[in-house]
Amino acid sequence: MAFTFFNNREPRQFNYKPRFYDPKKEESTGDARRDFARNLHEEWQSKRNHTSDKKNNSSITIIFMIFFAIVLALILWKFF
Repeated sequence: MAFTFFNNREPRQFNYKPRFYDPKKEESTGDARRDFARNLHEEWQSKRNHTSDKKNNSSITIIFMIFFAIVLALILWKFF
């Protein structure tokens, strides 16, 4: 039994089996894909929040954080 440091295997073979191309079938699936993509995009657009809503939420969050920092500073100033 021989001992080797390197394994000298044969290269792997790529098993490619070509399929028949049908242009009519490709057109019909292309239309279905475009319709699906369009419907999906419209659904996402209807569910997505508008940027004005995000701006209002972020400004409320910033105001709340400032208020919380002021209250915390007053509490710490009173005890120390």
